Amino acid sequence: MKLIFIGIIFTTVIFTKTENIKVYVCGESKIYHPTKDHSALGRCKHSIFEMTEKEAIKQGKKECKCKS
Repeated sequence: MKLIFIGIIFTTVIFTKTENIKVYVCGESKIYHPTKDHSALGRCKHSIFEMTEKEAIKQGKKECKCKS
């Protein structure tokens, strides 16, 4: 029973954490970036869109693997 309760709390914290985090996407890219001045976005030839991390995940986008 404790494991189920801990799992529910952990899941709630993760989803709540991603709701308000702003991320940035170049055009129709499947990758989102944590900052608007990310080096990959500097090479973007399309519009840069701002959205929440939750929206990006919902649209099937993946987090950038860069460490910048």
